[in-house]
Amino acid sequence: TRAAFNSSKVDIVAINDPLTDLSCIVYIFQYDSMYGKFHGTVKAENRKLVINENPISIFQERDPTNIKWNDADAECIVESTGVFIIMDKGGSKRVIISTPSTDNPMFVIGMSHEKCDNSLKTVINASCTTNCLAPPAKDIHDNFGIMEGIMTIVHAITAPRKLWTAPLESHGMAAQSTIPASGATKAVGKVISELNGKLTGMDFCVLMPMCWL
Repeated sequence: TRAAFNSSKVDIVAINDPLTDLSCIVYIFQYDSMYGKFHGTVKAENRKLVINENPISIFQERDPTNIKWNDADAECIVESTGVFIIMDKGGSKRVIISTPSTDNPMFVIGMSHEKCDNSLKTVINASCTTNCLAPPAKDIHDNFGIMEGIMTIVHAITAPRKLWTAPLESHGMAAQSTIPASGATKAVGKVISELNGKLTGMDFCVLMPMCWL
């Protein structure tokens, strides 16, 4: 989001965050433990987030079909929460999803992005893990061949990871846990059809501010 405000090519007009109230959004946008202080103005005004005097509509919907993106004149939606796999455009022209899909084609930059048709209204970019794993897996398979493979991924704890302490998860010791997850290997098999069913692995979310290994 910060990068977008430093670009003249992108205008952010709306954000949907069902988990965080507006006052908290203002604070965490100003002060980030990883990226430091935001060098600009951030405030809440008329139930909108105002960054550098640019008003942004805030939605807090858990059901994406309830979001009226057209009310905010949104042309393109970026779904990056990892929660919604199927998105209703809500009046927008295009949706980009950064989560592996169960039945829709996925496009990875440097591998299959050239197959992306501009007529597609929903574009799925898979996940960060898939984008990291698929390119080297393809190179190894093209040059040597992969009969089967196992991967281990380590990355920072993310919001969708559920704690055993739920529903009091805010009081749990998440930072002292290693939370397992998996799914990227299936996505790689869909991006590289020759490797479908040949890869398996484990994914560990650990106490790190930002890392993928």
